[in-house]
Amino acid sequence: MKKKAYGTYDIAKICHVMPATVGRWIEEGKLPSFTTGGGHRRVWDNDLVTFLNSHNIPLPGELESGEALRILIVDDVVSMRRMLSRVVKKIYPQATIDEAQDGYEAGHKIGSLRPDLILLDLKLPGVDGIKVCQMVRQDKNLKDVKILAMSGYSVDHYRKEALEAGADDFFAKPVEIDELTSKIKKLLS
Repeated sequence: MKKKAYGTYDIAKICHVMPATVGRWIEEGKLPSFTTGGGHRRVWDNDLVTFLNSHNIPLPGELESGEALRILIVDDVVSMRRMLSRVVKKIYPQATIDEAQDGYEAGHKIGSLRPDLILLDLKLPGVDGIKVCQMVRQDKNLKDVKILAMSGYSVDHYRKEALEAGADDFFAKPVEIDELTSKIKKLLS
């Protein structure tokens, strides 16, 4: 996606406020900005989208059609992948969702997709989820990828191991939809 910068008047129009209000948001550090050579304040589109989402301000079409979230679901059970995909689509209809059935396939897809979020089952055939988690955390190009680990086995043991391996959060199977939704939203906010 090509980056676009917005001026204070453009942002004021989007937010239905006065330009001075946008200036105050910038001065207070609520809205990251930069200054042009001519002294005008500008805000990158991705920073504006983050600000609008965090303040529940509807995104205008030009920002909404930007690059969609990329989410990778890694689980060896087809029905679990389908259910997780439906949950994600309900929260983020524009998200691009891909799936992997084992750690080996996940490793290949993570490198090419560079997902924003990985829903990662820990008990996988071949390369397990803990190793996948460690691999992601060792790659500096993937430092911003969020990992939501999951398991239905030895929950306390796997929770501890996953968080130590670099997962951002953990949830236990069977899936409780409201809890899962809350964790996904928290990680992607």
